[in-house]
Amino acid sequence: MTTARPTLRDVAAATGVSVAAASMALRGLPGVSAATRERVLEAARELRYEPNASARSLRTASYRTMGLLLPSTGGTSPYYAEFAFGVVDAAHARGWSVILLPRPAADAPAAAHVDGFVIIDAAAGDAAVDALLDDGRPVVSGERVARAAPSLVASVTADHASATVELLDHLSRAGAARIAALLPPADTAWGAEVADAHRAWCAQRGLTALMTTIGFEPDAREVEAATRRLLEDAAVDAILTVPSGTAGPVAAAAARDGRRVGVDLLLAAYVDEPALSLLTPQVTALDLHEREHGARCAAELIDALSGAEPGAAPDVAPGTLRPTLVARASTREGRPRP
Repeated sequence: MTTARPTLRDVAAATGVSVAAASMALRGLPGVSAATRERVLEAARELRYEPNASARSLRTASYRTMGLLLPSTGGTSPYYAEFAFGVVDAAHARGWSVILLPRPAADAPAAAHVDGFVIIDAAAGDAAVDALLDDGRPVVSGERVARAAPSLVASVTADHASATVELLDHLSRAGAARIAALLPPADTAWGAEVADAHRAWCAQRGLTALMTTIGFEPDAREVEAATRRLLEDAAVDAILTVPSGTAGPVAAAAARDGRRVGVDLLLAAYVDEPALSLLTPQVTALDLHEREHGARCAAELIDALSGAEPGAAPDVAPGTLRPTLVARASTREGRPRP
C-alpha cells in the first residue's frame, strides 16, 4: 500500500491559502505576510512536502544540475575519482546534482538538462572540451585551459611550479645529485608547468635537465622502457615520475636494472594515490588535494550561476591550491649529502 506524495495543493489546503500564495511563501517571495509564510512552512514540514524539481526547472529555467567532464584518459585514475567525489559532495551540500558527461562525438550537442559545466585537466585540442566552451553556458575549469572563451568563468589551479621545486629540493636534500624525470605530454597546462619548473630548477644549478615524455596513462611496458633509457645514464640517482600510476612500474624496472629504490635510487611520484603506500618501500609524493579541488570547482560554478562574485578568475592566484609533500621511505633512506 502506497501513500500519495504531498503536493503544493495539499499544503495550500492545509493552511487555507491559495496555491499561488503557498508557492510564494515556500520560495520566500514577497506578497504574503510573515504569519502566512510561517503557517505554510509549518504545514509543509508536517506533510513532508518536497518541491517537484522537474516542475521547478520548467518555471525557473534552472535545473540545479551541473555536468562534469573528465579527461578521455582519466577513467581509471584514482585522482579523477576523488576529484569527482569532491564535485558531488560540494554540489549536494548546496542542493545541486551532478551528471557525469560522456565524451560525445565532435558534432554532438552538449547535455541539455544542466546549468553549467565543470571540466578538469583540459588537453589542447580536446573536441569535447571545445564543445562545452562554445556552448555558451558557464564553465569552471580545474587547472587552466589553453584557449580563451567567454563561457569560462573561473579556473581553480594548483601551484605546480612551487610544488615541483619543493619535490626536487626534497630529493636533493636526501642525497640526489642527478634527478631524471618521467613527464606526461605537454598538452595540458599543468603538465607543461611541471616540465618548465624542472628545466628551470636544473638550469639554476648548472645542470642539463634529463627528461623523457610518456603517455598520460602509459602501460607498464612504456614506463619500463622509459625508465631504462633514463638509467642508461649511470649518474642518475633519483627519478621523479609524474603521470599517475607510474611509480610501481618505475620501481620494478629499476629493480630489474639492479637498482635499490630508497638506497641507491631515490624515487618520488608527483601525484599521491593509495597504491604508493602499498609499495616497498613506500613512495614519496605530492598530495594535490583533489577532493578539495573538485569541491572548489563546484562552488565556483554555483556561485557564478547564482550571481555571486567568483572567488578566483581564470588567472588570479589567491584561489590556488597548495600541494602538500608526503615524504615516505623511497626518499628517506638515501644518504644525505654533506
